[in-house]
Amino acid sequence: MKEDDVEALENRLRRGEVPKAWMPTVRGCDPNTLLIILWAGRLSRRVDAFYQEALRSSELKYSDYAVLSLLRFSGAMSPKQLNAYLAITSGGLTKTIQRLEARKLVRREPDPEDGRGTRISLSKTGEHLALRLFATDVEAHEDLLSDLSGAERKRIAVALRDLLDAFEKQR
Repeated sequence: MKEDDVEALENRLRRGEVPKAWMPTVRGCDPNTLLIILWAGRLSRRVDAFYQEALRSSELKYSDYAVLSLLRFSGAMSPKQLNAYLAITSGGLTKTIQRLEARKLVRREPDPEDGRGTRISLSKTGEHLALRLFATDVEAHEDLLSDLSGAERKRIAVALRDLLDAFEKQR
């Protein structure tokens, strides 16, 4: 596909037009379903790139940041609770916790409610880092979304929550 063809396709998609060539493949499908999936996928990749760049100086991965942020605002959690909220594989979560432990950002403690269980909590260093990163993150997102009104942000937040709910019903 030529560069000007890609630009024309992009413009058509942004106007909500689904190329006719796509329709025979998806008979009976609401064209907006295709646009939702297209935009959600592109947004996901853009968010990934945003966090890779934002976290580069701290040498953290997004999963590291997600665990630190969640622990900062929720307090100590079991690995199972972390996994349920973050929706990453248990193996991925184990590696993330090990990475954060090695950097002395989190610690494992016996679960007082379940003698066999473990709870993960932030160390003081982890708490300070999580707070600093979160403040920087919020500021960057405020800048990114500054052209959107409060009402537009709310509409988008509700729509994204609804989309997430649709995906999570599939679990």
